[in-house]
Amino acid sequence: MNVAERAATPRGMRRGMACLVLALACACGTPCAGAPRELELRILHTNDTHAFLAGADSAGNACFASAACIGGMGRIAAAIRQARAAHDNVVALDAGDQFQGTLFYSVGKWPLMASVDRLMPYDAVTLGNHEFDDGCNALASFLEAQPLPVAAANLAPEPGCPLFGSRVRPYIVKTIRGVRVGIVGLANDGIGKLAAACPQTRFRDARTTLEACVRELEAQGVRHIIALTHLGLERDRALARAVSGVDVIVGGHSHTCLGRDSEEGPYPVVERAPDGAPVLVVTAGRAARYLGELTVVFDAGGVPLRWSGGPRDLAPSAPVGETVERLVAEAAARLEAYRTSIVGRHEVRMPDGMDRCRAGECFSGMLLVDAMLEFGRPLGASLALYNSGGVRAALPPGDISRGDLLTAYPFGGGVQVREYTGAQIREALEHGLAEGNGAGPHLLQAAGLRYAADGSRPAGRRLLSVDVVDEQGGTRPLDPQGRYTAVVGDFLAQGGDGFAMLKAGRLLTVCPQKDRDLVEAYIRRHSPLTSLRTGRIRLERSAE
Repeated sequence: MNVAERAATPRGMRRGMACLVLALACACGTPCAGAPRELELRILHTNDTHAFLAGADSAGNACFASAACIGGMGRIAAAIRQARAAHDNVVALDAGDQFQGTLFYSVGKWPLMASVDRLMPYDAVTLGNHEFDDGCNALASFLEAQPLPVAAANLAPEPGCPLFGSRVRPYIVKTIRGVRVGIVGLANDGIGKLAAACPQTRFRDARTTLEACVRELEAQGVRHIIALTHLGLERDRALARAVSGVDVIVGGHSHTCLGRDSEEGPYPVVERAPDGAPVLVVTAGRAARYLGELTVVFDAGGVPLRWSGGPRDLAPSAPVGETVERLVAEAAARLEAYRTSIVGRHEVRMPDGMDRCRAGECFSGMLLVDAMLEFGRPLGASLALYNSGGVRAALPPGDISRGDLLTAYPFGGGVQVREYTGAQIREALEHGLAEGNGAGPHLLQAAGLRYAADGSRPAGRRLLSVDVVDEQGGTRPLDPQGRYTAVVGDFLAQGGDGFAMLKAGRLLTVCPQKDRDLVEAYIRRHSPLTSLRTGRIRLERSAE
């Protein structure tokens, strides 16, 4: 579509008419101070940085010093400041999930993240689901301590919630080259199932909330509107197609990295609003590796005319902000005791890490459920289940420290032993396969069980087979009418992530230890670990 075609959209015509009326009201031949003008805007953005303060190594593991690593908050800060020094039209945004994912957060928690945010040159941030991981009291303290504007129009805490009356705003307005730009925040509204929000935490519907904010901003004369969201790429695209008046959506949550060579889509993804105007949707991976850079030229009515950009890979050669670097170095020094406390060793070489665990079996996930099942066998348990979203990092071969365990299993949840029917187990496995092509954080890691699935089939009909595996490796099909004793994490046992069927199981006992403690004890008993039984998850897509 060429420039003329873009300008001829219904929204473009309506805004163009407003501009004409305003121009006629001004003296003929005299510039009118309030007249709309064409605007070029540079939007720099991050999302899902997940406390990768010093960046990551080539294998995706968190670094504790940025020198030879990729990305990190120091490089992001330096890149934004460098852009601001060269241009007067920069807006810098973060789309949430700064919390959780490395030992920095597991130990430093929100006070460390607030200290980092004080040094970051963002214009606005929104809230992801992991900002709620430690509850609303911790989040309220974080919001009070850090100075960045936080936008979350859909957050509607009720009286009794620590977030009630907090400094969260629905939107902010920045003036760029004399033109007002609105930034509407939409926080992750699934935290009732994903995190530890208090019961009084409520969210308004994202679409109707965004529509209302657009109307308010347009009534104030704001014609350039950015939605800053933590809802995931698919929901961002749906919002773009459903709400007129939004020009750009900067998103997070799905960890999607868009770009020329990406299988997930181009940068930006271009959707059409109900009025026909283009809406540019961008997101920039995860783990502070990339800085998204979108340059947009708008017409006088605020409709995007042309655009360019992509995610900038923050290589080790990229400049690092000195103040952020000093803060990260001080925080890393406080982690030394965790990193040098060795609990055991393993020599297993197989796929591992957060992304791998969401795609199938992985070392860290298998190790966790094996430890849970070893605890549960004396109590009659024959299988163990854990959601892949609870595994946040790899455990590379070699020595395993307490710091490694804190990083891989940061939530430190409880463990329960419950009795289920085979039908409930099967239903849970199907629910874990329901996202995308079957992969995702709901995917269940399993011990004492193996299952096969086809991710190309409709959700709810993806399981191909489920077998129970005994201690000697013998198998038998799961009996839907049979009863099975299983070890599950508290999160699943409480119905988290939509696993209501696992909440329905009969409680037999509660483990006095946390899941991470079970792993540590298991490693100490079996170190060095040389192998794990594989073949537990076979997730395929048919060739059709």
